[in-house]
Amino acid sequence: MPLPRAPQRITVGFAFSFVDRAIQEGLANRRFGQPEIAAVIEYFGTDPPQCAYCGDEDVRRWDHLVAVKWCGDTVLGNMVPACSRCDDSKRDMPYEEWMLSGARHSPKSRGVPGVEQRVARLRAYAEKYQYLPRSREERLVAVDVEELIRLRHKLGGMRKEIEQFLLRQSERRQTP
Repeated sequence: MPLPRAPQRITVGFAFSFVDRAIQEGLANRRFGQPEIAAVIEYFGTDPPQCAYCGDEDVRRWDHLVAVKWCGDTVLGNMVPACSRCDDSKRDMPYEEWMLSGARHSPKSRGVPGVEQRVARLRAYAEKYQYLPRSREERLVAVDVEELIRLRHKLGGMRKEIEQFLLRQSERRQTP
């Protein structure tokens, strides 16, 4: 039996990406409970549910059509069932661009039939539930945009300080 992989180090950049995601999710709308899940399943009409991107029945995640990074909300019209392969491959790319690209594990690159029809169905899904992403500037008043910029700048400075601190510690451990 093979051994598990060795634990990987969590980098400062990786940790700060979670802080940034938390900020973005905190600014977004979140209304996605059982009624919304039922509506998605009804819209796509498959039992068991299939990945909205490729049709795989091994659905393990919900994916944002418009990524949280690009102000996507966790609401009906932006959430779709996804297999792990598609969710991991798409990352924060626009779904249409990713699905029709040659990106590793995109539906097109895997030879999934009817990719254009799947794109059209996802577009119709967002339209049916009137989902349109709104920019941060549309969500916040000017003074809050300025505060968010200030906070992000402060976080960037803190990240650099922590990275420099860890670099110094690493150099000290290597000095005899």
